[in-house]
Amino acid sequence: PFSAGAWSGPVNIAALGANVTLTVTRSGVTGVSNPFSVTAMPQGASSLWPLAPTPGNPWNNDLLPLEVGVKFRAAVDGSISALRFYKGAGNTGTHVGHLWDSVGNLLATATFSNETGSGWQQVAVTPMVEIHADTTYIASYHTGTGYAADRPYFLASGVDSPPLRALRDGEDGGNGVYKYDSTCTIPPCMPDLTYRSSNYWVDVVFLTP
Repeated sequence: PFSAGAWSGPVNIAALGANVTLTVTRSGVTGVSNPFSVTAMPQGASSLWPLAPTPGNPWNNDLLPLEVGVKFRAAVDGSISALRFYKGAGNTGTHVGHLWDSVGNLLATATFSNETGSGWQQVAVTPMVEIHADTTYIASYHTGTGYAADRPYFLASGVDSPPLRALRDGEDGGNGVYKYDSTCTIPPCMPDLTYRSSNYWVDVVFLTP
């Protein structure tokens, strides 16, 4: 249904592809969405935001190079097969995704390719990285042209998308996290600073055995 000019109902898309757009017409008025990609979620896969929501603030105009991320845990052992992030229209250039453990060990690096102008972007993690239940990890990406940021987001609650959970502020330090290149000895550095419980809209694809 429409509300304030926005469609909030389900949409059935018949095929996978890049640069997909949706056209909706009501009462003689036609609206066309921004282009986005449609990718298949592997059977048994989970994500923190499986419905791919649009952030309230899709592009924060911060042009200093930095790493932004989200802390998460899984309730069971499994593997990270891909990294995802929401890209606002002004967030151009090359983006590199990273997966970290809670003490700063870099577990995976993957460069996003064939990005759309905006929307959720995804890159495969090869080889997949095994993670353990009830252990904190950080999914992040590097950008120099801004980022999505909703704040405060994790102040009062986390996000449950079983078996994954994005942590509430205070469960294991603050969430989300960032680190500017200017404060990092040799980038990339694990994002370990927080500001107003921000959600930087970084996600994973998690596979269970």
